Amino acid sequence: MFEFLEVITPGCGATWQDAGRPGWKRFGVPPGGWMDAAAGRAANRLLGNPEEAVVLELALQGARFRVLADGWLAVAGASMGWPSGTARRVKRGEELAFTRHHSGVYAYLAAPGGWVAPEILGSAAVSARSGLGRGLVKGEVISCHLDPAHSGRLPAGGAWTEATYPRNIEARVWPGPQWSEFPEAARETFFGTCWTVSSHIDRMGVRLTGATIPTPPATMPSEPVLPGSVQITGGGQPVVTMRDGPTVGGYPKMAWLDEEACRRVAQVPPGGTIKFLPPEE
Repeated sequence: MFEFLEVITPGCGATWQDAGRPGWKRFGVPPGGWMDAAAGRAANRLLGNPEEAVVLELALQGARFRVLADGWLAVAGASMGWPSGTARRVKRGEELAFTRHHSGVYAYLAAPGGWVAPEILGSAAVSARSGLGRGLVKGEVISCHLDPAHSGRLPAGGAWTEATYPRNIEARVWPGPQWSEFPEAARETFFGTCWTVSSHIDRMGVRLTGATIPTPPATMPSEPVLPGSVQITGGGQPVVTMRDGPTVGGYPKMAWLDEEACRRVAQVPPGGTIKFLPPEE
């Protein structure tokens, strides 16, 4: 174990993440894990780590760290001031600032061998609202498994290139469990509206604004909820369930996003827009 960084400030949120803990939903435990799996794995590949090694997930902007030893770091995902999709040598005493938000929401910081983080139920993924781990705090010292000076980098040209995270996207959906219970007018509103991502976003869900969808008239009991479920609240607003979202719920689920679409939605910042596309025939 090698001490590598000191947390000056975690910004809008800094948590340990990996592939999560599948198989525990029947006990009420959300799957958790990185919000953008492609970016998390890419950060690890840049340093030659196993793809599912623990990475540090940074949200939006504001995180700053002090380097405690010369070594290598890699970042992938959202652009926060450090070129995404790159590995870089850092020097002891250097300050790293992820304070200039350009695109996306979640960035992933990888260290040689992966970060050292406590495991709960077979995963280091933090799901704070479920009581599984906690976010990083000011003054905390974090360590990696290998000597930071060990790069293990891929050859030039083999690294992941910077992803583009547009503010306005289209996402195709699949019919949700209550799809047939929504009137045709509700479906027309759902697909005809360019939905705006509200400021109410976190690892549990993404709330959208822009119109009011008529909901099914009948109440329904709570039932299982999967990541990617598009629930319609009592006020007629869509909420996309994310990795730390509830495993059961009573809102009708009009549609469902597959993992790739859910990953793209997670990277749309507040004020960005999402246009849902109907299932392909």
